[in-house]
Amino acid sequence: MILRKTIVFLLFWAAGLHAQSVYLPLDHWAYDFMDRMETRGFLQHIRNGSKPFTRERCSQIIQLLDEEAQTSPERFSDIEKQMIERLKGEFFAELHSQDVSIQSKEKEPHFYDRNFKQGSVSIDALMGYSYTGRTADAQTSERKIHKGYYGAAIRGNVGPLGFYSDNRIYSEWGSRKYLQRYDASEGYPLSTSRDSSRAIWDVSDSYLTFGFKSIHLQWGRDNVQWGPLRKSGLMLSGSAPSFDLVKLHFDLGPSTFTWLHGELRSDYSHKWIAAHRLELSLSNTLDIGLQEVVIYGRRGLETAYLNPILPYLVAEHTLDDRDNMSLGLDFDFHYWNNLKFTGEFFIDDLFAPWEIFDDFWGNKLAFGLGASWVNPFGLDDTELSLEYMRIEPFVYTHDDSVNVFEHYASGLGSNLQPNSDRFRIEANHRFSLQLQATGIVSVSRHGNGNRRTPHKTEDGETKSFLGRTVERVAKSGCEVQWEPVRDLRFGVSAFYCAVQNSELIVEDDRAWTEGFISVNWNW
Repeated sequence: MILRKTIVFLLFWAAGLHAQSVYLPLDHWAYDFMDRMETRGFLQHIRNGSKPFTRERCSQIIQLLDEEAQTSPERFSDIEKQMIERLKGEFFAELHSQDVSIQSKEKEPHFYDRNFKQGSVSIDALMGYSYTGRTADAQTSERKIHKGYYGAAIRGNVGPLGFYSDNRIYSEWGSRKYLQRYDASEGYPLSTSRDSSRAIWDVSDSYLTFGFKSIHLQWGRDNVQWGPLRKSGLMLSGSAPSFDLVKLHFDLGPSTFTWLHGELRSDYSHKWIAAHRLELSLSNTLDIGLQEVVIYGRRGLETAYLNPILPYLVAEHTLDDRDNMSLGLDFDFHYWNNLKFTGEFFIDDLFAPWEIFDDFWGNKLAFGLGASWVNPFGLDDTELSLEYMRIEPFVYTHDDSVNVFEHYASGLGSNLQPNSDRFRIEANHRFSLQLQATGIVSVSRHGNGNRRTPHKTEDGETKSFLGRTVERVAKSGCEVQWEPVRDLRFGVSAFYCAVQNSELIVEDDRAWTEGFISVNWNW
């Protein structure tokens, strides 16, 4: 009887399975375009604070854009319509069975591509090179840096099982001297040449996905980006190396829920991260995100942190209050077409809710605010964006070094250190489908403090934002991206940098010009 019930359950369960979709890498240009289309008022409820998206979800968004472009073509610029056509081709595997017209020239090219009765597979060859050069006032070790890579990516599915693996080997050489590194607390592992003039390392994002109706389960190595800030989130920004994880993700009506548990690397053999996020569309113009992250280590897996819906604030307190638990709140507001406002608030520690703005050092807070204006002053295919971020003293730190908010010595959240802020303005214009230019001005400040230095008794009971010596970095310049041939991309940039009190050394002022060139080919 038990066997019969089990077989019936499995048959019913299998009926809900579908060809599984893998995730779209975080660096894909489709995210910026979908964000632009939402700001313009063509999309609603995309909830882009929970990335990465599945390719299936991206294809559904593209279908909506295509329908709107077919119905009201006059609302889109010629370049925007070309980008929609390009995206339809990029997601040919997901859209070709739908009622969507796709130009054959726009179909995503692959080194190898086959569809089978049971599933599909595609393989791409990857290679790239970049060079960064800086003038004499820059640090000697930073004046000439060459970097190259080669590798391959494979993706596909076998029925309800999806698979993805992007593997690359990197090499770097130039004015730096490299030391072999396999201590995770010092950074990502790398090996070196005998004369220490070259470093070599390999990376891989590889995982399996499994789908049942709207539920997606992922197991493997990947990265995560949470929050609506476009350049650097406060909790999980996606800028640290990928980590091994198990992730559960599903959409339910106007909401998106994500839970993950993963392993981080440091100078301890066991360091873990558990996180969950709920993003709600409260209206057609307002999305709210709520999230928790806990870092813990020096022990095995905690069952409480494997519970996707248990509040980690409660769990951490019941587990002896020894872990690094953080709360986050963010919003994405786009009431007026062509305008969007975003914000993220990060609470690393809070002594008491009624003292949230008190200057007690134990209130470790950070926030970021952003605004974007699409087609400013009536200029088509243009975007102007502003962003301010502030990280107060002792944010990301913890008394127990295993709980520092890091993975391979890289911050999981903002790339700013504690006791810092940054203002950034960016103007982007696309001249054609293949050519775009971006102008950037940023000013950042950093006082004493870093992620690995927790509060000490001699620091006193109050925090002093940017007190004592402050390093100021101003950077301005432009970058150009050009794609003369499909998936062959060139990049060129030039910036002027001025630093006061470099590395917090009083009157150590520097200024230099830096240039960057790159070429990347996905074959």
